Amino acid sequence: MVGTPNEANLSNGSGALAAIDRHVARVEDAVTLFAAVTIFVLMFFVVIEVLGRKLFNHPIPGAIDWVEVYMAIFAFLPAAYAQRLGVHVRMELVVSKMRGRLLWGVECFAVAIAIVYCLIIIDKSWEHFLRAYIDGDSTIDVQLQTWPGKFVVPFALVLLSIRLAIQVWGYGRLFLDPAKAPVAVPVILDAAAHARAEIEEVMGKETSGRDDRPDGGTQA
Repeated sequence: MVGTPNEANLSNGSGALAAIDRHVARVEDAVTLFAAVTIFVLMFFVVIEVLGRKLFNHPIPGAIDWVEVYMAIFAFLPAAYAQRLGVHVRMELVVSKMRGRLLWGVECFAVAIAIVYCLIIIDKSWEHFLRAYIDGDSTIDVQLQTWPGKFVVPFALVLLSIRLAIQVWGYGRLFLDPAKAPVAVPVILDAAAHARAEIEEVMGKETSGRDDRPDGGTQA
């Protein structure tokens, strides 16, 4: 199970790696927030469309087209954010048993393979976007331009590739010197450590909330 036992492991270290990680993380946070807002907007849009169709017999024209084109925003943009936190689906049956230089070497190799795969998909998805943009590709129902949704894919994969490159750097330095503290990489936690980290995070937020109250106590 991958987790982040403390923020220092991800972005509060010293040196160029930590600085780059912090700057890229801000971009990842921003695009993920945009994706979250898009989910809310599309949910609201679909609710209005259903109500209009059921109650007033007046559906929004091309509602399905809008959802199909712009769902790519929340399907792809958060990929780099999820990679940073280590919450993508992984098989850890073997790597969870590894320690030290072997673990960091395997992680570095796996991430490097992922970069190669991303670069291939970036090239093809960019061609797909250009074709849609130049030819004016549109949906059948309301002639909605499809290129904005198709542009999201190479953009998101470029951001993911940058995150993967940062992690190759982070895993590489740990492979060379396993005694160093992890920076800009998620770490593998056992179930107990993961639960402990979540409890500490929740308790820390609760304590912070009480400290913010003038009386320092809890509400009745």
